[in-house]
Amino acid sequence: MFQQKMTLKTILFSGLFLGIEAIYSQNLDSLMMAMEGPAKAKPVTATFKTTRLVNMVTIEQVKRGELDFRISHRFDDIAGDAGGISTLYGFDNVTDIRIAFDYGINDNWAVGFGRSKGAYLRRQILDFNTKIKLLKQKDDNSMPFSASLFLSAELCTMASSSDSTSTIYFSDNGAHRLNYVSQVLLARKFGNNLSIQLAPTLVHRNLVNYNENNTSFSLGLGLRYKFTKRIGVIFDYYYNFDKTKTSDLGYYAPLGVGIEIETGGHVFHLLFSNNKGLLESQYLTECQENWLVGQFRFGFNISRIFNIVN
Repeated sequence: MFQQKMTLKTILFSGLFLGIEAIYSQNLDSLMMAMEGPAKAKPVTATFKTTRLVNMVTIEQVKRGELDFRISHRFDDIAGDAGGISTLYGFDNVTDIRIAFDYGINDNWAVGFGRSKGAYLRRQILDFNTKIKLLKQKDDNSMPFSASLFLSAELCTMASSSDSTSTIYFSDNGAHRLNYVSQVLLARKFGNNLSIQLAPTLVHRNLVNYNENNTSFSLGLGLRYKFTKRIGVIFDYYYNFDKTKTSDLGYYAPLGVGIEIETGGHVFHLLFSNNKGLLESQYLTECQENWLVGQFRFGFNISRIFNIVN
């Protein structure tokens, strides 16, 4: 009898002790959370895999001390009058090549330069650019999107034409060799797979053809949908609001679609687009190629990141 009473008391005291311990632990956790404050929102990362889609610059930054070495390549028409088997569906001819370097000053500011063959009347172009991260999307939606500012200046280094009415006549004014690009990049990542970006863009050309506008405004739409950790589809499109650049006058909106493959050290884009040129001042103002008549081409982008400063 005595042993049964002792066992009952032991059970009662043990239960009471465990209950007090649970209440104490819960109150301690609540106190610690109150002292630490609410959980801090974290920035959303990897909205895009790299700093460009098919043609469009993305909000992704080259991080501090990193160098992004990039090669972009566009072939000639796959179909239409200039395509077909006689040109091996455009592979016999190259419309544009760009080799570029972008370096991260810090995680929010990068600078870069590139050299392009040039696809239209202007050739042998150097471009200098900078990109600044303005806003970062947060995982609690306190900031629902990311924003960056992209600025670029392009210098045509080819010999001047002898025709004073040509847009490549530079003898009287060296400033005529220059074009400028300004973009505000607005992007949002939806879940783990889908990212969408809008790109309001101003292009200013110092020298243009008669009756053309020096400054034109375009609005770009870009997206990436990731199927696996390393493979996704990419797309971008620009609508030009400049009335001197309509399809009635022989100009078409640049549209590109491709597959993105990340291999660990490199990011590859295998793509198709109607534009021949690789620089914004060319594919946004000079694109005269129409998808509907076979004037689209295969191309690729290759990106490789090097760590210059640890």
